[in-house]
Amino acid sequence: MAKNPSPSVTTKKHLARIEKERQQTRYLVAGVTAIFVLVFALIAYGILDQKVFQYQRVVAQVGNEKITVREFQTETRFARFLLVRQYEQITSNPFLAQFYGQQIQQIETQLADPTNIGKRVLDQMIEDLLVAQEAKARGITVSDEEVEKGLQEAFGFYANGTPTPAPTSTPFVTATLNPTQEAWLPPTPTDTPTPTAEPATSTPTLTPTAVTPTPGGPTPTPEASPTPLPTPTEFTLEGYKTELGTFLSTIKALGYDEAHLRKYIYYSLLRKKVYDAITADVPTEGEKIWARHILVDTEEEAKQVIDRLNKGEDFAKLASEVSKDTGSKDRGGDLGWFTKGVMVSEFENAAFALNIGQISQPVKSQFGYHIIQLLGKQVLPLTDNELNNAKQSRWNEWLTQAKASDQVKTFDIWQTVVPTDPAVTPYAGQ
Repeated sequence: MAKNPSPSVTTKKHLARIEKERQQTRYLVAGVTAIFVLVFALIAYGILDQKVFQYQRVVAQVGNEKITVREFQTETRFARFLLVRQYEQITSNPFLAQFYGQQIQQIETQLADPTNIGKRVLDQMIEDLLVAQEAKARGITVSDEEVEKGLQEAFGFYANGTPTPAPTSTPFVTATLNPTQEAWLPPTPTDTPTPTAEPATSTPTLTPTAVTPTPGGPTPTPEASPTPLPTPTEFTLEGYKTELGTFLSTIKALGYDEAHLRKYIYYSLLRKKVYDAITADVPTEGEKIWARHILVDTEEEAKQVIDRLNKGEDFAKLASEVSKDTGSKDRGGDLGWFTKGVMVSEFENAAFALNIGQISQPVKSQFGYHIIQLLGKQVLPLTDNELNNAKQSRWNEWLTQAKASDQVKTFDIWQTVVPTDPAVTPYAGQ
């Protein structure tokens, strides 16, 4: 009978060595696992950062409302799309391209400067949030029905028929001129001074300082003026839906969908209501003056003109002879009636400070030296253009104050994420 092998004796030292080897194996496995987990986490984070996180970063903030990279890029691409669309509509028609060459170049210049477009879009988005806050404070709302109607009309569909254009204001009548004022009229027979918001001059003598706004309120995009949507035409509800569907398919690649489009219309309507509320108490009449002037290059020439006037020479004839303002010299230097905020400040301050009939000393402006005579001063109704300018000025003041508040913050990151698409192929016909 064979003997059973005697069991080996396991010493404490041997057991300790085995345990040490097991522990080393566990450490190695844990380390390799940790490395794999870390690598996977870094890859996953990189993917998430590219796909999610970077788009959630904030480019601007108004109070608690944040504007993210994704929102900013989407709106900027849409703004570029509108410019590209306008560009292609012009350049696709040789007849239009022939007459809109300057506009073609302007659009190309704008598209070549992504930062400029991005800045305008970001400013607009900030203004939209400020408008929304003001609307909430004033209890102003825009209903879904109003948005739907606005969207339909943007495509030229009017459910109740094309609206009748609003009548323009009736020209005001100035006070009856006294014999002295009648004598001041230019040589060409004129019943009354023509009411005008600015001098009709071919030279930039008295460039208006106010920006003429779009009647009825500011537009969503103040600089570039492309048509946001297809050119309005009268058609049916079915036609409107077809046009809308086609347009939505076109802008889908931009990440712009119907919700974005309705939001675009919503803010446009809301801005119009807030604009009307803020400018509701702008006076519809104001002090106006009727003046004429003679413009020369140097102060010495101006003094010579004043000396000739003091010796009895006729102002209108002298203006026709020596004034460099080709737009008014043939009317005896007559500038008509105008209100404040229209002429350059040096001219305006001097003219409004005169008494009726008084002739100024030489007034220097960027255009030369003016000799001004005040012919009339009275409170008169504002023209449509003057009233719009006054309202726009009030609106701009409100926006400036709102943007200057502590609740508005802009972060420089926006400059690094401005999209450069879509783009256009430069027009070869220039």
